[in-house]
Formats: sequence, structure tokens, C-alpha cells
Amino acid sequence: MRISNENIQSAATDMAQSFNMRAIYLGHIAQYAIQLVFTGAPVGTFKLQCSNDAGKPNAESKAEQSASVVNWTDIASSSSAISVAGNITWNAENVGYLWVRVVYTRTSGTGSVTVANANMKGV
Repeated sequence: MRISNENIQSAATDMAQSFNMRAIYLGHIAQYAIQLVFTGAPVGTFKLQCSNDAGKPNAESKAEQSASVVNWTDIASSSSAISVAGNITWNAENVGYLWVRVVYTRTSGTGSVTVANANMKGV
């Protein structure tokens, strides 16, 4: 079994605006869990999106890998509204899509995502 743990942000992410986190390639991955920890007083919504665009998973940089991934679909029941500091975890099994990413839509308030990790298991 292949197991991988990735940090999906390079530094703390400011929640004073909406953003998309780095996309994660899921080729040969059957299960994943994403955990976010955030501080401050952010008000908004986190959700997951997936894509089956091919992308370039063998590119040298993480940014190049998903640069050509343009068709994103909201994953049903993945939306979580937040209004205080805290954490969120998504656990997905039997995934069949190639890419997943976290999307934050800001309503008000400020804060920072201090931890953004993905743990993946596959063959």
C-alpha cells in the first residue's frame, strides 16, 4: 500500500480573502483525509472540489502539475461553514477522480490557515 502525507500550503494562508489551495493529484489513490487548522475569527465556507482533467502529474513543480486543470466540480456534502477559529477534516474513500482541492469563500472576519495536510492511501 502506498501512503503519502503532503502539506498543501507553503506558509500560513491569510483568510482575509477567498482562495483555492494547491490541488492534489490522486492517481492510484483510493482514500484521502485532509485536515485544516485555522486561527482568528474568520467567517466563511470551506468546501472540496474535484476534477478529472489530466493535468501534468509528472511536471517538476507542484504548480505546473495542476496548471492545466481547469474544470472543477463541487464535491457534494463537503461544504463547512465556519465562524470561529477551529479545524476541519474531510475523509474520503473509494475516490475515482484525479484531483482534489480545498476552496475557501470568505464572508467576513480574518484569520489564518496554519495547518493544511493531506494523508493519502492507495496502490
